Amino acid sequence: MATIKKVENKRGLAYKIGFMHPETKKWTTKRVRCSHKDALRIKAEIEKDVAYGSIGKRNPNLRKIYWSQLKLKYVKYSKRNKSSKTVDRERIILKNLESFLEGDIPAEKITFNTIERFKETRLKQGISPATVSIECRCLRAVFYKAIEWGLLKKNPVKGITLPKIEEVTVRFLRIEEVEKLLTIIKDDGNIVFLRLVTAYLHTGARRNELLPPLFTWDNVNFKERNILIHGIKRQTRRYIPMNNTLHKIFKEIREENPDTPFNFRPDFITHKIAKYYKTAKIKGANTHSLRKTFGSLLIQNKKADIYTVSKLLGHLSVRTTEKYYVDLIDDNYKAAVDGLDDLI
Repeated sequence: MATIKKVENKRGLAYKIGFMHPETKKWTTKRVRCSHKDALRIKAEIEKDVAYGSIGKRNPNLRKIYWSQLKLKYVKYSKRNKSSKTVDRERIILKNLESFLEGDIPAEKITFNTIERFKETRLKQGISPATVSIECRCLRAVFYKAIEWGLLKKNPVKGITLPKIEEVTVRFLRIEEVEKLLTIIKDDGNIVFLRLVTAYLHTGARRNELLPPLFTWDNVNFKERNILIHGIKRQTRRYIPMNNTLHKIFKEIREENPDTPFNFRPDFITHKIAKYYKTAKIKGANTHSLRKTFGSLLIQNKKADIYTVSKLLGHLSVRTTEKYYVDLIDDNYKAAVDGLDDLI
């Protein structure tokens, strides 16, 4: 028997259907976004397929599915269920494996050794361990989906050891570096870009999160003094309070009456900020460093705890925030305990 459960999140109403997969012998869930009536119909179809052994067995009409066919089928599935950015990333990963394979081979010929050789080759090409790990996780999902569709019996990525990822080193700017950077941009007469950089420093937004189409005047609420950030990951949303600096910036821009607050191309911002870093002799920093600086300044100056910073940055888990700011947190813990000297 399959189960059905209504779930609600920021993406809306959905139904989660669970059943015991006859091939993997694992509890499997399928999430569908439809009416309750349609969800019950899908549940009944799944129960029927499980009973008749249609799930987990090879489709007789697809006795030998080739990698190109599986890739195409998975991309179509991905387009229906994931963000365009995720689809683009997965498409690149699938193409990378396709380039590694010797021609278009049957998907069942892709073995554990094939994936292991692919992993080692990518690492030898200088691809970072973090990127190779993402590729392996993506391919694992592809082959599990193929098993669910009844096209394959085994997942060749199962058991693959992911590359060891070095500890994350966060490059944030010191306050004197921030002042130097802003001064150089101001001296260059680029007030529009100065406003954008300042906005990044006061919101902790990712590069694209302050640019159209994600960010327009509809995201700026002068009455409530906050801005709405549409996250580029998993279509999340978060509100950032508009402090006096942000309020002044957006008010000045609004008075100039542009169609959108910041009308820049992402690549232009990356190259422009790199130019200003070079002029300021700030090494090892990039556009994302502005986001990291937002979090580090709040923690270092005890303006917010790790949980608040995690929410402001839009991290799905506070563990992610702790990973990036562990050194600063340790310093704050030490300072907190040292503070007992004055109390006891």
